[in-house]
Order: sequence, then C-alpha cells, then structure tokens
Amino acid sequence: MRDDIAPGGFRPEIQGLRGLAVAFVVIFHIWPAALPGGYGGVDIFFVISGFLITGLLTRMALSEDGISLVGFYTRRVRRLLPAAIVALLVTLAGTLLFVSDAWWEETAKQVIASALYVQNWRLAEQAVDYLGAEDAPSPVQHFWSLSIEEQFYIVWPLLMMAALWWARRRGHSPVQMLIVVLGVVMAGSLGTSVVLTRSDPAWAYFVTHTRVWELALGGLLALTLDRFQPNRRARTAMAVAGMLAALASAMLFSRSTDFPGFKALLPTLGAALIIGAGSVRMGGFRGLDVAALRYIGDRSYSIYLWHWPLIIFYAAQRGAIGLADGLLLIISTLLVSELSYRFVEQPYRRSRSSVAWRPLIDGTVAVGVCVAVAGGLVYAVDRQPIDTSLIGTPNYPGPAALLANAVVPQGVKSLPPLSKIGSDVPVIYRMKCHQEQKGTDATGCLLGDPAGTRTIVVMGDSHAAQWVPAVDKIAKDRKWKLVTFTKAACPVTRVTILDDGKPYQQCAQWREKVLAEIAKLKPDVVITSQSNYTGVAQDAMIAGLRSVWSELKSEGVRVIAIRNTPFSLFDPRSCLGTDPGKCVNPRSEVERENIYALAAQSVAGVTLVDMNDALCGKDSCPAVVGNIVVLRDNHHLTATYALALAPYLAKAAGL
Repeated sequence: MRDDIAPGGFRPEIQGLRGLAVAFVVIFHIWPAALPGGYGGVDIFFVISGFLITGLLTRMALSEDGISLVGFYTRRVRRLLPAAIVALLVTLAGTLLFVSDAWWEETAKQVIASALYVQNWRLAEQAVDYLGAEDAPSPVQHFWSLSIEEQFYIVWPLLMMAALWWARRRGHSPVQMLIVVLGVVMAGSLGTSVVLTRSDPAWAYFVTHTRVWELALGGLLALTLDRFQPNRRARTAMAVAGMLAALASAMLFSRSTDFPGFKALLPTLGAALIIGAGSVRMGGFRGLDVAALRYIGDRSYSIYLWHWPLIIFYAAQRGAIGLADGLLLIISTLLVSELSYRFVEQPYRRSRSSVAWRPLIDGTVAVGVCVAVAGGLVYAVDRQPIDTSLIGTPNYPGPAALLANAVVPQGVKSLPPLSKIGSDVPVIYRMKCHQEQKGTDATGCLLGDPAGTRTIVVMGDSHAAQWVPAVDKIAKDRKWKLVTFTKAACPVTRVTILDDGKPYQQCAQWREKVLAEIAKLKPDVVITSQSNYTGVAQDAMIAGLRSVWSELKSEGVRVIAIRNTPFSLFDPRSCLGTDPGKCVNPRSEVERENIYALAAQSVAGVTLVDMNDALCGKDSCPAVVGNIVVLRDNHHLTATYALALAPYLAKAAGL
C-alpha cells in the first residue's frame, strides 16, 4: 500500500459544500419548520474539517521536516481565533443592549466557556441539569461545535505524532498506522454515540466523544482517497448520492430525531461521498462548484459566527421571526460576515511574524482579555444582593397586595433584581442535597433549628423544593428542625413516571428510600407538593398519592399537601426585560386541576393547602406581585417570593 494521501490545494466543490452546510444551519435556525433537519450542516462541517486537517497534518508528517506543532497551531490561531474573539466580545456587548438582564450572567459564563473552547461541555451539563434545561438559548450557544473542532485540533496532532513514532519504531507504513488509529477512534466514538444517544440524548448531543467519529470519517477519507480511482460515471453517481443524502437529512430529520447516533451517518456519509467524488460536471451543471455557494463557503466561518447572535438579539426585541424578518436576518448576516471576513478574518490569516510563537502569544492574550471581560460581568452580577429584609416593607408588600389589599407603590425596582431571578433558588440547591435525576440517595438537608425538638419534613419534586424558603422561615421562627428530601422531576405519588420515554426507575428507588428515612426520623409533620404530570393517568396519580399519604398517616405523621402552583405561558426572565406590563397570565389558562384535593378526599386527616390566591388575582396571574417577582422561570417560585409567603403558608397549614 502506498504512503500517498489526497493532495492538498484548493477544492472548489469543498467550498461549495461548506456553503451548503452553513446554509442548512442558518435556514434551520431562522425557519426551523422549513428545514427541520438543517442542524446536520454542523455534521457536514465536521467531516470537512477532519478531511482537510488530517490531510494537512499527514502531508507535514511525510515531509522532511515532519509535523510542526508550532506551525500547525499558529495557522489554526490565525485562521480561527481573531474572528471568534471579536464575535464573542461584540456578542457580550450586544447582550447588555438587547437581552434581558436575567440572561447576562449565564451568557457571560458561556462566553468564557466559548473562549476556552469548552462550550459543548457546559451545554451538555446544562442539558441534563434540571435547573438549566429550560433556559433560553444563549447568543453563543453555537460555539459548541467550534469547541469540538478545537479540541480535535489540539489532540489529533499529538495522537498522529504518537502513531507515527510507533510506526517508525515497528517498521510499519506511517499511513497504514494512521488509518488503523483513526479507524479505532471512529469505531469507538460511533459506538459510544449510538449507545449514549439512546440512553442519554441530551448529553450525547453535545459531548465530544459522540461526535469525534465524524471528524475521523473525514480523516479516513483523506488517508484513503488516493486508493480509489472511480471513473467519471461513478464519481457522478457518488456526488448525486451524497447530495441526496445531505438533503434528505436536512428535510426528513427534526428536533425529535434521535441524534447524533447512527442517524448522523446520513449527512456525514453524504458529505464524504461528495468530497470523494471531487469536482463533477454534468453538462452545464457544475455540482457544488457554483460561484454563489463558493462565495458563501469562503465566508462560512464568519457566517456561522455571526448568524446566531443576530437571531437571538432580533428575537429578544421583536419576538417570532416571520418570512420578512428572516430575509432581513439573512441579509444582515451576510453583511456583517462580509465585514468580519474582510477586515478581521483575512488580515490576521495572512499576517506573518518574524517570531514563530507570536501568534500563539497574541492568541493567548486575546482569550485572556475575553475571559476577563466576561468574568467581570459575572462578578458584577454575582455581587448584586437580594435584600430579603425588604420583604413586607411598604415598597415590597408582596402577597399582601393580593391577600390584604396592600398599596403597591409604583416606580420601585422589583425584588430580586432582574439579573438575579434565575439564580434565586432555595438554598438546598447550593447545599447539593436536592437530588438530580440520576441520583437515588435519600440525602436530606438539615435546616430550621437543628436543635429543635419538633421535626418537619419537606418531600417531593422541585415544586416541593420551591416551598423550602417559606418552611425554613416557619421552622426557624418556631425553633423546629427542618429536613428536606427533594428530587428533580420526581413526584411524591407512587406511580411510574417516564423520563425520555423510559421508566424513571431512579425516582421510584429514591421515593422508597426517603419513606424509609422518614419512618426512622418520626417527624411531626411532612409537607408534600409536586408538579402536575400530564403523562400519567389521573386515577393512577390519585391512587399513588393516597398510598404514600396513608403510609405516613399510619406512622402518626401529620401530612400537609400543598396544591401545585400555576405555570406561566412565558418566561418571566425574558418578558420582564422587554415589556413588563404584558407579563400577565390568564388564571384560567395556567392553573391546573387540583389533583391533591381529589386525592385528599379519601385520606382522613390530610391538611390540604391552596396558596394560589397568594400568587394570582381573581382572573390573572402577574409576573410581579407587590413588587416581588413571583416565578424564576415558567413554573418555579423565586426563593424571595416563597419567603414572602411564609406567614400566609403557616396560617393556611395551621403551623
């Protein structure tokens, strides 16, 4: 087998493929219904990057000088970093101008992750984090794919150098050894992708090891392309098949498609066929070697960088994106990308320095500046206090505005500050004793008065956890001990809950462990609450609640059941930052059926508490009551408003 590889040089059809891929992504982001699988354009980019980078490194390896890490990383820094850092800094500034204060801190944290090229891992953590899973997309979310590519650029040259050293030591063909190594990487990563996409799709979408096989596929193509010399007819068939595969994935896939997994083979193999076919002409048809596609392909990196923040900023100000809005966004993206390409990307790419390390040093400084600026914003937001001592004062009557007709002064800034709404959570989240979905341990937080002679327990999902600030205040005032047992998306009721279509076994295990712990604690009171689980039959839900409550009652425990709180049709973090006057929900549309009341009818002695009149007026549920923000997202109370409810909850529950 020869030690040749695919030659370097300009490939117009690859630039056209880049143009097609970025067009898929942009159309999907602007009009997702028009091209529901357009996200596959990112996977096409991965194949192209793997092909070009592996070809470049292999040609370097087979030359007399070998692979130069300084030379390689210098080229990568010049090519990628200037435009990325400028885009991140401008996006951070745009966030302050166009996006609600509530998203500033998280956006700044994601800018830091993007500048350090670990954004995919941050998004993976958030995708499986119950608190972060419902957050609005940030204007730098698209850096997840760039992060994967950069991680590949860092690791792959080192892996290649190790493989080449081993080949020389053992007398093997360098290219054969690289093919073996890349084949192992691809097989392992593809297998992992298939398994994780089935078991944990939210995590699998972003993490590096489920995507690196796509880059490896491009690399294998670069290493083996010279071994196949298809005739013109075969090359034409490859190009047509590749185009059909790419288009099929863009049109047939959707957000509900299990992806990446084995389904990602459709766009990636399509891209590989197109690259393998090379420049193909069929009469007057030039394939992807079209001026318009090449133009877009040349600017595909800048287009990718800028299109998403423009979409987010526009949507934050104007809402839904229609046909005219989308066309305006496409034109704006092309204009901004042209400026970025001409005045940032190209000048730095072509620059030369007499000091080989200079671009790496400059790049490190640029990343440091970006991280420092974003970190400064995180620090500034984090330092903003939530002054809970203001609760109940004339400026902040809170629920008294609904329950006692308290006067609400106008022109007063809401509590908590808008930038702190999302992080205004019960202390049990910071104490790490609120179980996430994978946990099964009956871990409890000890609050209230630890030396108290009476014990009160809060048990349930995050809709029970939201009451902890109020119950903690009640317990401290009465010198009672408070123990909390809460778990994400896990109701009190004994019923099978589905998680991503599969039985939520961790919930059932956790519930039984908690009930055993409660039996040992022998508390005086157990407070339960939970969300409405619409995928469960009502009769089963009610029977499950009766089972748990009856068990607690049989042990001599007083049970207090708090009705679920209303949901919101909008996210208050976004709404309050744009038009606060419109942040009101019709009560009839957001108040769910009182399952707890139905279940309590046949369990004697259960105290049923309904606090919804402290959250809503007769006909509406506003986002702010008595100058205190009610919800921190679509369906969880802010810790501040929960604290304001403490005296009313105590009275309603007879505590």
